[in-house]
Amino acid sequence: MSVLAFSVSHRGNAVQFNVDGSQTLGDLRQRLEEQFGVAPQQQRLLLKGEIGAPSAGDSMLVASLIPANSRVVLIGTPATELAEHLKNSERREEGRANYDKYRATTVFRTRDSAEHSEHGFLKFETLPGLPHQASALAMLRRLARDEGVRGIMRKRQYSVGVLRELHPNEHTILGYNRNRGEVIALRLRTDDLDGFRDYVDVRKVLMHELAHMVWDEHDERFHRLNHELCQELDELDWTRRGQTVGGGAPSSGPRFQQTTVEDSVDGGALTSGGFVLGGTAPQLPPGDSVVEPENRRELAFQAWQKRQK
Repeated sequence: MSVLAFSVSHRGNAVQFNVDGSQTLGDLRQRLEEQFGVAPQQQRLLLKGEIGAPSAGDSMLVASLIPANSRVVLIGTPATELAEHLKNSERREEGRANYDKYRATTVFRTRDSAEHSEHGFLKFETLPGLPHQASALAMLRRLARDEGVRGIMRKRQYSVGVLRELHPNEHTILGYNRNRGEVIALRLRTDDLDGFRDYVDVRKVLMHELAHMVWDEHDERFHRLNHELCQELDELDWTRRGQTVGGGAPSSGPRFQQTTVEDSVDGGALTSGGFVLGGTAPQLPPGDSVVEPENRRELAFQAWQKRQK
């Protein structure tokens, strides 16, 4: 019985095959799987066109399809690579599902190139699970877009990494500034979680926290800077020139509660930049001879309380 010799090349690797006249295309495919690892259903054989198209079937004799000394090209992905690709695809799908869960249970973050510049706010964060998410984000963006606030950020060259919503369960504070601008958090909502504090009052709290970009302690220097920022807030806001400084709730959407930020709110700091809403500052531990920055702020708050009395 005559023997037919030809080569099969897969990804540049050519292998010589010898078949007798009785071997079928199906037999050849089994040998190709053993040699190259490509499953028969994944194999495409090319020689001046495709050999063994589905209509032809694998029962045809190889000798009737491939001339002697021909070079056949095999196209197909080895089964091991397909399995790895499937595994990676499943891993990516699992990653996407986990990310969706993360997005659903974590703080909503966004950035807006129109609001972010060299000096301004890089990101905004609202609290998950609370009503009126869009309104909370809108207030943070409104603060960032406020002409007075933008003017101060440019003039003072302030940059804040994150402007964040503070949870209303933090009843004793209205805001804080962590690490001089890494994060500024502001209390936006009313205690019942269904409404929002007056925009003008929230903006005053922002001025307080921006003063902590320079001074940590609530001392004379801090109060002087805070007063300057409040003045500049109106002076740098060209949209309010010739108008009475104020502002009110929008005519539609969640209700806004009018509140007033008095000077007496300016109590001791919980963290670098946080401030207490009334109450008494915690006492120093007995026998504590080292005055840490937090304790210095507590002592300053106690001295302020005595002056008020």
